Amino acid sequence: VIPMYSTSTQKREWTFGTVEELNEKRVNANAEYRARFAPFVQPEEESGYLTTDEEQAIIRMVSERGVAFGESFRPPLWPSIRWMAYAYFKRFFLVKSAMEYSPKVVMTACYYLAAKIDEFYVPIHEFVENLRSGSAEQNTARILALEPEIMRVLKYHLTIHCPFRPFEGHLMEMKRTLLLLNFDIETLRPAACQFLRDSLLGDAMLQYAPSQIALAAIKHSLDSNAKSPEVLCDFVQKLLGVSDDGASDSWSASGAEAHVAVEKLLARLELIVESVRAGAAAVPSPPEQQQLQTRSMVWSQLQQVLETRKMADPSTGPNREEPVDSDDD
Repeated sequence: VIPMYSTSTQKREWTFGTVEELNEKRVNANAEYRARFAPFVQPEEESGYLTTDEEQAIIRMVSERGVAFGESFRPPLWPSIRWMAYAYFKRFFLVKSAMEYSPKVVMTACYYLAAKIDEFYVPIHEFVENLRSGSAEQNTARILALEPEIMRVLKYHLTIHCPFRPFEGHLMEMKRTLLLLNFDIETLRPAACQFLRDSLLGDAMLQYAPSQIALAAIKHSLDSNAKSPEVLCDFVQKLLGVSDDGASDSWSASGAEAHVAVEKLLARLELIVESVRAGAAAVPSPPEQQQLQTRSMVWSQLQQVLETRKMADPSTGPNREEPVDSDDD
């Protein structure tokens, strides 16, 4: 039995109140990985490390390419699989550094894991046929080796609540309750679906409930189609059981309290829309991507040097970790 979102590990363990919380976790992941090599790095080599901002830029670059990978995948993937893969991917890099694990390899492994968890059977040999770089044997080995590590980092919290069912439910409810609209509610679907696609690129899924992201998609589509803000306001009132006179039909609250609840939800939807737009706009430009690839190569070279020094150290050599093969092409 799948738990409700309100009692899920997704809400309890992987939903955060502020961007600052997310940034703190990413800074800590970067610092923890640097600390592994502290005894072996020379002062003049410190600049070879990737900064947290550079790591996040690389992750955003891979995120954009990951969307295209999911859309071109054969056989066609369910939208829920793509959402689950991105949830795993984003959670993983709250704990681990992009200097330690190639985001591109992690992304493909997250897709493979998500397909399995969502019971969308794709044999590994068919899965790797969708990858454009690396040999089938190399890609298979990487994905299968990384899969258990991803599950461990995620603390085996693999059930993901997605916004797609809430979105369909919201549309059905709009059709049922908003009977006097002068437009077809189905015309909201294209822009809303694009919004949900853009939601993969930022941090919205780490901050907001899936049902609220779905409702924000409807708000975005209403705005994009130049519909009156009153349409959303009326729907939110009905969704919360608030009648036109401000009284509540479904919970005991005064008219003022009901009005506050409506305004609070509308304000939250505005924050979600802003978050998704910011995430979509933060994807690095082609010149920035080229610069990031150069920085990744510099780090890869330094990583090999540091691993060699660590291996030669009698106190750490026997327990060393194998360097992660960079796959940035």
